[in-house]
Amino acid sequence: MNVENTSLAALLDLVSTGFRMFVVGDPAGPDAVVYVRTRRELRDMIVVHGPDECEAVRMIHRAMTRQVEGTTPEVVATVLGWPC
Repeated sequence: MNVENTSLAALLDLVSTGFRMFVVGDPAGPDAVVYVRTRRELRDMIVVHGPDECEAVRMIHRAMTRQVEGTTPEVVATVLGWPC
């Protein structure tokens, strides 16, 4: 499976686990796509710039408690492994 297919599969995993998607910029050529999941005081946010460039943070009570950067599949796997 190539990087783009692996990235798409990872993003579908996000949606299936309750993340909402928001496009940043022109929908025909977005600058980034942001995925957000909020549960009580916990918020996970992933910013996807492309298959090879992605970053995520976890915030609890407005304080950043975790952060990760890497490829989209790497970041998604990390975030989905964070404890609820």
